[in-house]
Amino acid sequence: MDYKFSIRFGKQACPEYHTVLVYASKFRMYLPAKEGAAFHVIETDNREVLAKYAVFTKLIEIIRHWSSMRFIHDGVEMMPEDFLLPEKQEIAGCYHRYLESEAKESYCDDKSPSCWGCRMLKGIVLHHDKAPFSQNAKYWYQFGAFTDNKTWHINREELSRAVEGVVRTKSIEFCPIFEYTFFRRYISALPLMVHLPDPRNWEIVYRTDTQVNSKGWESLHIKHVTASSEQGDEAEWTRDGLAASRVKDETSSDAKYLRKVPVTTFADIGGVDEIIKNIRIMIELPLKKPKLFEQLGVKAFRGILLWGDPGNGKTLIAKAIAHEVNAHFIPVSGPDILDKQFGQSEHNLRDIFEEARKYQPSVIFIDEIDSIAQTRYSGESGKWYSTLVNQLLALMDGISDFGNVTVLASTNRPDLLDAALLRPGRFDYKLEIRKPSLPGCKRVLEIATRGMPIAEDVDLFAFAESVSGYSAAEITFLVKEAAMVRLRKALEAKDVSMDSDDEQDYSFLQIDMSDFQSALHMLKWHRRYVNLTYSLKDKKLT
Repeated sequence: MDYKFSIRFGKQACPEYHTVLVYASKFRMYLPAKEGAAFHVIETDNREVLAKYAVFTKLIEIIRHWSSMRFIHDGVEMMPEDFLLPEKQEIAGCYHRYLESEAKESYCDDKSPSCWGCRMLKGIVLHHDKAPFSQNAKYWYQFGAFTDNKTWHINREELSRAVEGVVRTKSIEFCPIFEYTFFRRYISALPLMVHLPDPRNWEIVYRTDTQVNSKGWESLHIKHVTASSEQGDEAEWTRDGLAASRVKDETSSDAKYLRKVPVTTFADIGGVDEIIKNIRIMIELPLKKPKLFEQLGVKAFRGILLWGDPGNGKTLIAKAIAHEVNAHFIPVSGPDILDKQFGQSEHNLRDIFEEARKYQPSVIFIDEIDSIAQTRYSGESGKWYSTLVNQLLALMDGISDFGNVTVLASTNRPDLLDAALLRPGRFDYKLEIRKPSLPGCKRVLEIATRGMPIAEDVDLFAFAESVSGYSAAEITFLVKEAAMVRLRKALEAKDVSMDSDDEQDYSFLQIDMSDFQSALHMLKWHRRYVNLTYSLKDKKLT
């Protein structure tokens, strides 16, 4: 995570003053006090501070007692002593080793029993099968409660708060490499509950109540007793951003399958807050609070249609909801189903629903459903096509037989869909995903620029007015293009060399407002080109 702050100090009549000026000059954005100015100013960030930690600490040790010294972060004054704590020194040492490492991609996660994707983030055991059980250790599966005498429910929210507490205690947020997704990916791959049908894998830990003999033994939590468990023993991430937890198949002790839970969260989506609220009520609440729907006497929606212009987050919403309920995610598109062999397309569709039943809770996401479920019509080709639509209708009618399975579908053309598919009991709940509003545009800009070196002259809220009316995908493209504009400028100015093999210091690269304006001009040109292309196609068709 990136933190920017400024250090200000006035002129002093002391022997160390000139030494302080030497230390200050080591920083990239040092503004010495000119004639008439009251303060020397150092504008820096945590990346530079950690890279120059020895110089930084020497500087702070001298000036921290000066009355003119101010240490400011986001307009809030901070105590300089906080940056001299041992935790900061440990982070600086770890960051230096990261910079020197040849395998930077795998450096942070050392796969030790207590590592949650960051070498510094230790304190709660994640890989319980890699170390013997210890009474003094805290394990991930201890965060929860018994729902009955055979089922232990994992409280992922409580676990997440505990890990976040370790992050704050050890000041790990100060590391520029650290992201909260490091440990959230692991948490999303853990099971929601652990069943205790036999004592071979898990056993209950009791506390003896010596004061009240009538109470006898009190259940505290569970304990893992072997090197394997029903879920969560292994976690790995595939290139498409899905967390895979290997779990045992209930029909075979030897067979294993790959359960895929997306790592995308609602925090990664901007501009559709109201839609997210509605869809969480429709899908997340029935899974987390089933008694609430039982009390109301209604069943949860099993088919939800997301429709609207492309590029506004329909796919991301589907992934995020699967992440929130720890559901197996099955993305489906037309080519995954359609087959030239007679009857094979219907067979492929049945296999998808069977996979969802086997790995439930599951979310099936049919992208561009209009490619496989358009209005049926007569004719030779229509007869072949109608069988696929009929198969989908039959599966949606019997979806309750598949257990805890929800089907999400997206389309840009709801008018093309077969009317029978939209009746109550199938895709009976429809949500329009619109382009982000003005506050939504600002939120999309904030998410897209997360982790990017943005110059101080960039006002995202003011710039959001310039991109109002664009889709979230277009705004994200604009941000990437702004970064490329800055890179091209650096190449033209020869600040960055393509031919040199030596590692350069690129910390001077910052994306300013002119880069965003150039990217906006490119986006407008791209829009006009696309509109013109479709206009010419329409003329040819007519």
